[in-house]
Parts: sequence; structure tokens; C-alpha cells
Amino acid sequence: MKPRIVFLLNSIDVNRGGLTHASLRQASTFADNGYDTQILTFHYEPRFPVICKKLKETGKVSEKVIIRNMFEEMALYSEKEKVNIRKMKVKISDYAKDYAIAQRKKHNAYRLYNNGLYEKYIALRDDDTLDFIDFFNENRYRTRRENYNYYGHLSRVQYFSFEENKGRQQLFFDKTGQAFLSFWNEPASGKVSRVIHFGANNEIISETTGDTVPHKLHWLNSILNESNSKVMAISDTRSTDELLVKLKHPQTLTALRMHSNHLKNPDDPTSELNKRNGFAIENIKNVDALVVLTEKQKNDIVNRYGYEDKIHVIPNYYEVNSSKIKGLKSIFSNMTQNNSQRDMSKVIVISRFSGIKNIDHTIMAFKNVVKEVPEATLEIWGSGEEKKEYAELIKSLDLTENVLLKGYTQNPEEIYQSGGLSVLTSNAEGFSLAVMESMANKTPVVSYNIRYGPSDMIEDGINGFLIEKNDIEALSERIIQMLKHPEKTQQMGSEAGRTIQTKFSKEIYQKLWFSFTDQLFNR
Repeated sequence: MKPRIVFLLNSIDVNRGGLTHASLRQASTFADNGYDTQILTFHYEPRFPVICKKLKETGKVSEKVIIRNMFEEMALYSEKEKVNIRKMKVKISDYAKDYAIAQRKKHNAYRLYNNGLYEKYIALRDDDTLDFIDFFNENRYRTRRENYNYYGHLSRVQYFSFEENKGRQQLFFDKTGQAFLSFWNEPASGKVSRVIHFGANNEIISETTGDTVPHKLHWLNSILNESNSKVMAISDTRSTDELLVKLKHPQTLTALRMHSNHLKNPDDPTSELNKRNGFAIENIKNVDALVVLTEKQKNDIVNRYGYEDKIHVIPNYYEVNSSKIKGLKSIFSNMTQNNSQRDMSKVIVISRFSGIKNIDHTIMAFKNVVKEVPEATLEIWGSGEEKKEYAELIKSLDLTENVLLKGYTQNPEEIYQSGGLSVLTSNAEGFSLAVMESMANKTPVVSYNIRYGPSDMIEDGINGFLIEKNDIEALSERIIQMLKHPEKTQQMGSEAGRTIQTKFSKEIYQKLWFSFTDQLFNR
């Protein structure tokens, strides 16, 4: 049996971005090659068993990967627990005997009145299972919220302050109804001010003034103790870095894996570290390894901090899933056929709607694009806090016929294969899975030349274009050039696909990871 590999993530969900997908692919790579592979998550999530089932059903993670959650296991649930959604569905009509009921407009939620007095607010999930119940006193102050999991059990109770209507205390319960964690919160800030971890016999295992690490370490150590041999533990999210830095387990090797830029000013390799990655960089000495995605990032870190022997470069990989497209014999025949079906006047952006992604730059560049290529369209796929701003910008530039906000997609391959080119205008990246995914689907990319990633994949003028960051005029010029010369653009797309297949294949990725783990295990 090969060694155990555990990946630490704060949380998982079905509709997540590049970091989560990269972590799931990474875990699947090890599991499918015989490693005892587990993903450990630490976020309270009542939907956890349903999320795991969906991830495996949709092929986003291997069936061989074991996914575990701290709250689930502290609550005494296991993989053997069965979820029956049909039995868990709630009929609001069952409350009609005791309450007058009013549905909240456009929500699967209901206000319940007892002889005119507002007493309860019941929220159901999209599948009609019970999510939570809010309770109110006679002054319409919310006193508590009860959260229910997919086993039909009460899993958390939150108590609220009257003045701020914010949480003061959270209690988490196991399946027998016994509390195992208590969080005290400061209503004004939401910060945790005290954490009490209770044992099975109602003893206090740990009590801290806001430190959430001890109870996580307690659970993590219990999992590591299950193995009789060495374990490799890899932190894939910055919220779990502190766990591995503080972990002192004799059989466990620790590695931090960075997915993003570590610089506050991403254009200056000597700038202050950003808040997100600063802790990881400052604690290289306290772990066995730091994994980054590009040689350029490694060099920037080594030049400032040293530790060359501890920093390893393992880029992402991408494989086109040709099985999604019926009647095609291979990836190559798929792409040959697909080129004739592409709308070569369509430009694609698939991204989180966040300020760091600078999607507004692409929208502004498209004002000039449509003057030269009136039939050009820009499809922007994703979700996030900037959606309203994008919609207003599109309207103000009179681009509503050419620029479309399309929402989140679970089928990025189909989207990339439907267009002629894609665009990346991020302020910074760790590698950019969007560029890799587009190129793998033979859709060339016009990208800002940023730290880090695009220049590792894009050969300017060969398989795409690199332009200076924030140069919106150059961005529009390159888009226009590619739209006006579709045959050349398709040729660049073929080169893009070849680049990913030869330099960023699954085989190369596996070889790098297996070499890395063997090196650490044999050290």
C-alpha cells in the first residue's frame, strides 16, 4: 500500500473556482495511483454529504478519494450514514394546523404567525429539505436560529443579540444531541472571542480566547494517528496553513501549497507580502516544503528569503474531457470538428466576478472592438460581487447587444469550444487555470503579462498574445486582430492545445508530484 496523503481545505462545494478544482484534481491523481488519499475540511456545512456525493457523481473528484469534515466527525457521523432526501422533504402545509403561513416572495421560506404573533421563520433548501428555523419573541427580536443537517438532526443553534441582531453564541451538537463545540462571538465585529471544545463525557478538552486552532489540531491529530506509517499533509488553503505550522506529529511531513501571488504589489518582486500568503512565506522554515506553481515565483521567493531546497515547482495540468461530447473518437478529432462549429466572432471570459480580475477592462476594450467588428460578442461567465457594476458598465457603454453576462457554468469546456478566443485581464494570478483551460480547448488567449503564469503558457504571437497590464487599447487591438483573421486565430488555437498537451500534461504533473513526495518520504 502506498503512503497516505491528506489535503487540508477549509471547505468544498460543487460550484467553486480554480483553486478547489485544482485541489480535487490533485487528490484524484494520488488516489487513482494507489495512494491512500483523503481531503480534510474544517468548515461547518450541513450540506456536506450531499456535496461529496455530487462531486463524485459529476466526476470532479475520484471515487477513491475519501472526503472528511471536522464538524461531521465531531458530531459522530461517518461515511456509512445514509442520506434520504425524499424522506427529509418538509411540507409547509403540515404547519397550517397551528400557524397562519405567509411565503416570502421569491424564496423557499415562510413566516409563521401564532394567533397574529410572528413566531417563526422557516427556510427550506431548493430540494425542500429543512435548512433552518428562526425564532422570535413578542417584540420581533430574533432570539435563536436552529440549523438542521441532511440527517434531519439539529446540528447548530445560534443565539442573537437583540440590539444588533447578530450572533452572540453558537453551539454545535452531535447526532445524540450532545454539544461538542461552543463559539462566543462579539456581535459588533463577528469575531470569535471564546472557543470551548467539549469531550464525550462533557469534559472540557480545550478553552481559548478566540483561537480556533486547538480543536482543529485535536481532530487532525486523531486522523493522523490512524496511520501506522508516515503521512504527507498538504495545506491547500491559507486558512489551514497555521494548522500545519503548529502541527507536531512525529509521522507527518508537512507542505504548504500556494495557488496565488504572494506580493502586495504583484508587479514588484521586492514589495511587501500580501496578507493572504504572507504567513506561508514567513513560515517556510517551520514546514518540510512549500509548493508553488511557476519557476518565476520560486525564484522571486528564493532571491529574498532563501530556502531553495524547500521550495518546489509543480504547475497545474489540464485534460480535455472528450467523453462529454458524443460521437467523437478522440480529442484531436473532437477539436478538428469543433473548429468548424466555433463562432469565431465570439470572445469568452470565464472568471470570478471580482475586482482583482479586471473584467471591466475587457468590457471597456469591447467598445472599440464592436466599432471594427460589429458582429463581435463577448460572453462573460461567472458570479461574484462585481456583477452589478459590470451590468451598469455594459449599459453605459451601449454594449447590451454585444456583451452578455451569462452566470456560472459547470461546463467550461463547452463554453471555450464555442468561441474564437478568450481574454484574461487579472491584476495577479498564481498560475491562471482559466488560461490553461482555454488553451487546452484550443481557444487562444489574449492575456495581461502578469505575475504569475500566463507567460509560462503563452508564446506571444504563436499560441496567443501577451500585452502589458492595464493597456486597454492594446487589448482591444489584439482582439480585433484575432477576430478579423479567424484562420490565423484557429491556427493559434491549435498551437495552444499542443502547448498544454506537451508541457502541462497529466503525466508530467503526476511525475512531478510523485517525485516530490518520494523525495520527502525518503529524506
